[in-house]
Amino acid sequence: MADPNTFHFTLPANNRPPLSELSEQLHPAFPFLTANRARSRGRDVFEVIDTVVIHATAGFATQHAVDTWRTVRASAHWIVPDEDEPQHEQFVWATVAEAKAAIHVRDVINVRRTVLGAGPNVNNRSLGVEIVNTQNVQDFRDQYSRWQVTATARIVLYAWAKYPNLKHVISHGKLDPGRRVDPGRQFPWDDFRQAVLSHSALPAPNPLMLEAAAADAAAEAAPHEGLGACTP
Repeated sequence: MADPNTFHFTLPANNRPPLSELSEQLHPAFPFLTANRARSRGRDVFEVIDTVVIHATAGFATQHAVDTWRTVRASAHWIVPDEDEPQHEQFVWATVAEAKAAIHVRDVINVRRTVLGAGPNVNNRSLGVEIVNTQNVQDFRDQYSRWQVTATARIVLYAWAKYPNLKHVISHGKLDPGRRVDPGRQFPWDDFRQAVLSHSALPAPNPLMLEAAAADAAAEAAPHEGLGACTP
């Protein structure tokens, strides 16, 4: 299995995907976490975000992570549910507003010593994604579902299309190798990376939207009799 402390890839600027809607729902704790477990990024969100950090919860359910965040100063922007939760294969939970910096990596990490390089600290420049998985609680035997991998890739594709400076996709383990190994050696990082870079994780286009777009294009291309520039 791969070493999660090496998980990292970059997003080429010339291959940005189209913006697609993310299947997400606001978690009931979203207002509390955004107000109490996040902070200002200190800069414009569209300028400062250049990184997505992939985590795993080391728990059995979304609620375990949220309950922990209520008691400690920690959070993330999304949670990807486990296969035993009813939201699995339906949507991901949005838990902190993207405009705010969630607290998902230690602030003391020196970014100059990471592949991210000089700039704001990790939390201020990143989006955090937590995938529900037990990690070392079950000796890394909890396998990720195919949907969890695809849903995580879709979050990255959504962010890549939305934030013009997004460049890095990295594991928590690579950013803090002395303390963390998530998302764990059982996470299929190569498959995940391919799903992002090839755009294959994007949802299929809605055929009704395609028909509407084609009709609009045909109407735009049709000659408009009687219309023209104003003449003297």
